[in-house]
Amino acid sequence: MKNKILQIIYDLRTQPVIGWVTIIGTALSIFLIMVVVMMQQVTVLSFAPETHRDRMLYGIYIHVEGEGNTGSAGMCYSLAKKLYDNLDGVEEISYNSSWLDAVDAKGTTGKSYTVQVRNTDEGFWRLFDFKLLDGRYYDAEEVAADRNIAVISEKTARNLFGDNEVIGQHFLLDHNDYEVIGVVADVSMFATMAFGEVFTPKIIKTWDDGSLWGNVTASMLIKPGVDFEYIRNQVKGRYASLDGELAAENRKTVYHESPFDQETVASGVGGSNITPDPSSGRRTRYIIYAILLIVPAINLSSMLHSRLRRRVNEIGIRRAFGCTRKRIIKEILSESFIITAIGGFIGLVAAILFALFYGGLYSDFGTSSVNPSLSMLIRTQTFLFALGACFILNIISAAVPAWHASRLNPVEAINTK
Repeated sequence: MKNKILQIIYDLRTQPVIGWVTIIGTALSIFLIMVVVMMQQVTVLSFAPETHRDRMLYGIYIHVEGEGNTGSAGMCYSLAKKLYDNLDGVEEISYNSSWLDAVDAKGTTGKSYTVQVRNTDEGFWRLFDFKLLDGRYYDAEEVAADRNIAVISEKTARNLFGDNEVIGQHFLLDHNDYEVIGVVADVSMFATMAFGEVFTPKIIKTWDDGSLWGNVTASMLIKPGVDFEYIRNQVKGRYASLDGELAAENRKTVYHESPFDQETVASGVGGSNITPDPSSGRRTRYIIYAILLIVPAINLSSMLHSRLRRRVNEIGIRRAFGCTRKRIIKEILSESFIITAIGGFIGLVAAILFALFYGGLYSDFGTSSVNPSLSMLIRTQTFLFALGACFILNIISAAVPAWHASRLNPVEAINTK
């Protein structure tokens, strides 16, 4: 091993361009793959408060066609309950805002802040794994009574009330008086279905005006072992029942395979009037990964040819002193393996630094100030997959030049200039 490392160091000194391009090419492959994977995995991997993303389904939209009052949009509260309440195999369900309302809030500090408000029912707090810092959550009676109470985030509490006691304090939310009953730890905006700065029990009154349309999502935690298709088949039956009610108005629903899983919701491939196809997003990612791996591998193969051409004399001398062809191949492949490891480590470090300090990477999520934690971004299996793929492609790239090098005639190799 020591001799191989010394050989690599010697090559970097005598052939700096070829040597460093080889290492940097591998590092760049690892870096780009890690960044692409990180941007995708923060949308699907589980983390608090969305601790069970792999068991979550979301009913978000309704699509209706026919005469009058047709279209596709979010659901009202009563319709959401009609389609998704009491499904077999659902462990917990919550009805909450599909999108947030940005409104002004003012507390005892006297300064007005724009906060993101999410209307929810009491099941929201059982479904999502929030950390309650002080006070309590609202219950079913308070939701039904449409009380002006709120659970706020830690940052919002600090902005509205400074360092003062928060529980029991009143503040203005969109010019209406609200009482604070609870404070939860700040939530990353990457938790797109649970994020909020102010949570109120206004889901029934705000989004149940008697029409089909509204801003309500049915968020469901599915029991372990229950197949998602089993849930969807039940919902499809609910759609058929709804069609019976709409038939008198010459209208009918269009079913789009709801409820959607986390991958579908995060990919944005579904919509209120589109049947989602999450596999198309996966195919695109796989093609990107292949390009990021194969293109550098082709370049590295050319670089390795150049390196070996400059070492023809050395290989000839070693062959003349009895070094076998098998050993020549083995040592060249070992050097390629070590170079890949060095490049992989550099690529991993670069990806970590880039992810932690370049907030613009996450601008699609609407924020550059709330970055995900390192544990959300860096997954060992992702790095090992990328590094393993680079190892395989680099060794394949090195195999042909190594075989040609081992076939050199010692006398001709020594005399080659």
